[in-house]
Amino acid sequence: MAICSTTDMRNLPVEERVLGPILRMRAEREGDRPYLTVRGRTYSFAETEAVTRSIARGLRARGIAAGDRVALMLPNCAEFVFTWYACCLMGAALVPINTDYRGHLLDVVLSDSGAKALIIDETLVTLALSSIAAPIRAQLGLVVVVGSNLDSGRHVAFQDLKEDAGPDPEVPGDFRRIQSLSYTSGTTGSSKGVPLVNSHAFSPACTFLKVTDLERSDTLYTPLPLFHGVASRLGVLPALMIGAHAVLGERFSASRYWREATECGATAAHVIHTIPQVLLSQPETPFDRAHKVRRIYIGHYDAAFEERFNTHLLQAYGLTETGVVMYMPVAARRAGSVGKAHEDWDAQIVDEKDFPVRPGSPGEIVVRPRRPHIMMQGYLNKPDETVQAWRNLWFHTGDIGKQDEDGYFYFVDRKKERIRRRGENVSSTDVESGVAAHPSILECVALPHPAPGGEDDIRIVAVLHEDAALTAPDLMDWLQDRLPRFMLPSYIEFVDALPRTPSNKIEKYRLLQQGLGPAAWSRDEAGYVLRERPERRSPTP
Repeated sequence: MAICSTTDMRNLPVEERVLGPILRMRAEREGDRPYLTVRGRTYSFAETEAVTRSIARGLRARGIAAGDRVALMLPNCAEFVFTWYACCLMGAALVPINTDYRGHLLDVVLSDSGAKALIIDETLVTLALSSIAAPIRAQLGLVVVVGSNLDSGRHVAFQDLKEDAGPDPEVPGDFRRIQSLSYTSGTTGSSKGVPLVNSHAFSPACTFLKVTDLERSDTLYTPLPLFHGVASRLGVLPALMIGAHAVLGERFSASRYWREATECGATAAHVIHTIPQVLLSQPETPFDRAHKVRRIYIGHYDAAFEERFNTHLLQAYGLTETGVVMYMPVAARRAGSVGKAHEDWDAQIVDEKDFPVRPGSPGEIVVRPRRPHIMMQGYLNKPDETVQAWRNLWFHTGDIGKQDEDGYFYFVDRKKERIRRRGENVSSTDVESGVAAHPSILECVALPHPAPGGEDDIRIVAVLHEDAALTAPDLMDWLQDRLPRFMLPSYIEFVDALPRTPSNKIEKYRLLQQGLGPAAWSRDEAGYVLRERPERRSPTP
């Protein structure tokens, strides 16, 4: 098989975005240098390639061929990476599934994807595998178990997949072949399958290398799950491309994050947008600044975070369907902005009739690629949803944003989570940021609640820090000095936990469907009166 013809992975040609040649090149050039560390074990580039090819041979010997779909339900482990790469070599498509999926939700993904095989962790055999409906179980011609909890009469041990001898399992690479089927998390509705062809899957990895300036000498630490695109397509894949070392945490822990980053010598790291505030809420420790992490992807700019932890948060914007379409280099960043449009993309802000709005005005973010095969061709088995998303030849993200005169974009809110209050379009993100700044609040969401006249009242659902004592009136007293009047909530309720998708995103739509909880506090019913605010005075002549 051919060796990749370029070492400029940040600008990898679309037609060269296939894994086989890159994996071979790194194995030959990097040899015994460390590539992947997980669960206390480090695998070199050469060892990764060798194990990957042995797993590919084993899958082929058990009937898996190019075009087949292989489902994966694994926590962070080396077997996840080896299987993913093995499927790439064979031309099969990986279906990463969240390890929390059970029953009907799991059935839907397996059925919709047409998975022919399932590779599952031993801890999930009873919890997940046994919950699959009989017709779906019959669809799976091969079930492989990682670990020792094995029913040898029905399942294959992962270790037994390895075939070290035999013909090379790699098929000719095609940048247009589907590499994986990724299911959206469904925060506003049911999940949709997103087919990612090879060139699409590599696009965010190339951009990640640009945004982070990751080098061969770097160590990337990620505690995020591999079934999520950040740890995979923006983590171990770009590390492979550039020859860097990827270290996987088993799961995110706020109390262990900086200790683990320090101990592995990380120079770059991962978060998602909700994590920086959680880390800031932790007690200070020597590890806050003992680490070598100088850039973290991806988080909103936060001066307090960067000062305390001596690092930089990197901004970007993208979706599963598109990859990264906007990004902000540290040297050129602008506070609050997610950056300018990627050079491979057109982007604009439009109104409800799809006409562009003036700079500074909010509207929906729509995008379209300038290069072929760098985004999804359509939702799997959902032609109507595909047409709706692609109306007027622009992909509609469902997100509200703004663009300034200089071309910088700003994320405002999810379109379906927008709140209309007293003639103002209220960003739930802005309200949530204001409420979450209270020292007793662990996390919160802002939701619209129907109000007379077709507008919305604002509803806050919040979780308190352990042992915190805070009443709704006390929170209102505090917020009056910190939020505009039209952003002040009419309803406040405290709950033990917020509902989440398996990928840990908050399910706002469930809270909307449930309506006000029995313990919700109503400002009007309580007779709470907002303080009068001083009138704005004219400047003295």
